[in-house]
Amino acid sequence: MKKVVSVEEAEASEQATEVKTIKDDADRDLSVALPALESAVKKVREIDVKDFYELKVVQKPSPSIVKMFEVVSYMLKLTKPPKNKDEKSKEADPDGFFIQAKKELLVDPKGFLRSLIEYDKDNIHDSLVQKVKPLMDDEKLTEKAINSASKALVPVRIWVQAMITYSEVLKIVNPKRAIAAEMTAKLEVVMKNLNEKRAKVKEIDDKLAKLTSEQKALEKKSNDLNEDIEECGKRLIRAEKMINGLAGEKDRWTATVAELTIQAELVIGDSLVASGAISYSGAFTSQYREDLEATWRKAMKELGIKFT
Repeated sequence: MKKVVSVEEAEASEQATEVKTIKDDADRDLSVALPALESAVKKVREIDVKDFYELKVVQKPSPSIVKMFEVVSYMLKLTKPPKNKDEKSKEADPDGFFIQAKKELLVDPKGFLRSLIEYDKDNIHDSLVQKVKPLMDDEKLTEKAINSASKALVPVRIWVQAMITYSEVLKIVNPKRAIAAEMTAKLEVVMKNLNEKRAKVKEIDDKLAKLTSEQKALEKKSNDLNEDIEECGKRLIRAEKMINGLAGEKDRWTATVAELTIQAELVIGDSLVASGAISYSGAFTSQYREDLEATWRKAMKELGIKFT
């Protein structure tokens, strides 16, 4: 099981590295467009709305202004304006894009700026990019031309260019993101299975550790018992030696007890003879003392008193 888990861990690590490489690659590509985009949005935020109010009163816009608002109309997906029928302004704005800008955008400059700032940059359709990108190459829309026509529209031009660049980068990044997302999903399944197996391995390791601990405890108990058995054996040997050493004393003690038992039976008679001799025989001759003791022994014998 551990071997299988190790192999799968290596495979998962390799997949994770591959996913990270793809993500890093996508982030690296995106990092090319994001600074320009953030800079463009910042410039749009810094536009003075008063400049837009001034644009609103322009009667005869320059080609650059008209062209810029044509691009903005496409970017914001405004309804295509009707052809300009006003004789005074149709030469400068034949397609009516500036008239549309005055009615729908410049009437609310703050709202116009907000629509640029909050623009859904992640969902710009390819067809829109293909339509707008060639227009941005028009000499009327160079930064110099726009700056000469209206300084307020310079940030707008930068914003359009940044949106196009960002969209083109996304065309490269999004497939990478999709691949990374798909691989991440597969990796999550692999990691889930791997974690389940890791849990099983841990469970086995825990059981093995417990059994090992119990084995060590039993081995210690066995060693303790063996030591006790060995000590008991030594004590038995010492006890046997002691018993064997006392075995010879048993016969002597038995003989002594037998002898003392016999002597105990003679104590009374011997004591009578001895006490009589001490009390009465001292003043007499030895022959008389012997005769006196013989008389006492005869009397004790008749009375059943034992003596030596």
